[in-house]
Amino acid sequence: MQNSWVTELRRLIIYIIIFWLAGFVAGFSLWGIIAGFSVYLINLAQRFSKFEKWINLSLSQPEDFGGVFDDLAFRIYRIRTRSRNRKKKLTELLRSWQDSSAALPDAAVAIDVDGNITWFNLTASSMLRLKSSDQGRHIGNLLRNPKFLRYLSKGDYKEHLEIASPLDISKTLNIRVAPYGANQRLILVSDVTHIQALMTMRRDFIANVSHELRTPLTVIMGYLENIKNENINQAEFEKLIERIENPAIRMKSLIDDLLLLSKLDTGAPCSPESSAVINVATMVKSIVAEAEQLSHGRHNINVEIDAELQLKGVEKEIYSAFINLLTNAIRYTPEDGSINLQWRAYGDGASFCVADTGAGIPAIHLSRLTERFYRIDVGRSRSIGGTGLGLSIVNQVLRRHDAELHISSEVGKGSEFCCFFPEARVVLRQQDDKNITS
Repeated sequence: MQNSWVTELRRLIIYIIIFWLAGFVAGFSLWGIIAGFSVYLINLAQRFSKFEKWINLSLSQPEDFGGVFDDLAFRIYRIRTRSRNRKKKLTELLRSWQDSSAALPDAAVAIDVDGNITWFNLTASSMLRLKSSDQGRHIGNLLRNPKFLRYLSKGDYKEHLEIASPLDISKTLNIRVAPYGANQRLILVSDVTHIQALMTMRRDFIANVSHELRTPLTVIMGYLENIKNENINQAEFEKLIERIENPAIRMKSLIDDLLLLSKLDTGAPCSPESSAVINVATMVKSIVAEAEQLSHGRHNINVEIDAELQLKGVEKEIYSAFINLLTNAIRYTPEDGSINLQWRAYGDGASFCVADTGAGIPAIHLSRLTERFYRIDVGRSRSIGGTGLGLSIVNQVLRRHDAELHISSEVGKGSEFCCFFPEARVVLRQQDDKNITS
């Protein structure tokens, strides 16, 4: 800056000397000095005007203003460049933050010290039905819930708040508030309906397990007490042992199913690439032979197998799913009823279906049949030896094998349970005896 002032002073001196010499020659030395100073001021005013226009209108490289204006222009240009770069970075940071916040699965709403909305993300638009015109409005006018308003005004946000959704009372919203900046707050809203349902299922599951184990255990303990306290002969002792055997078998079946479910829940992923190829035709024959022993000839079991179709998966798990479907059909189909079993191609994949001529299932129960311990008729289910976990096992096995369970039923006509496997799980094996019917 000092050099620019020196240059400016030299410029003034040069103007004065030139015009002084001209005035000296003409005999007007003093007027020459005044003229030189005046011309310098005019030049200075022109350069200042040019400099002012550049400041107001241009963001380009500095022009040649001469003297002190060159240094000032360079410094202003450098400040402007830094400011533009900083602004660009802040804009990119803001855009990145908005993009990331817009992608959040939770609704986010920023409010000022008065509770007026200053910003919200896309999830808030759908979850709370906020519109762009709602910016600047008080959050209490849009989320009219007394519990929420009390929570917001209280100022203690250590605990979360759960309220019913203003759009759907069947859904539950979890609300957290995070203070930031100058008395501003960020409201985070998440849909915890699914979590609440899982917690309910967990409580019901524990209660059901306790009840299911307590009932046969109570029977066993009662008989053991009789054996301990009474003098009984060998024949009576054997009868008591037989009576103990059924609840013991029931407990074992229940524990086995629980262990299998736990293994399925926590097992390693079952990808088609890492799975072995299952000969479904051979496996189904074994399942049918086992089912016929359970039926004791009381049912007509018809089997249609496409021996060309094989499956990639875990054989023990698939066997468990298929045998559960078939034994359920036998348990719930009256004597002389028919059970049709099919393993066939379905679109690009394959399907395993078990259809029976039982009493059928009311439509209201169909969506809940795969829940653990869910029973339509508790007494009947227990009397025929069911644990209430069979279809849960089937559903979990199919999930691990990228498959789906479809259930259709009509009261008085029967039910059909179908497992649909995707193309990636199906392997074709050419052979002469493609269809095997028994």
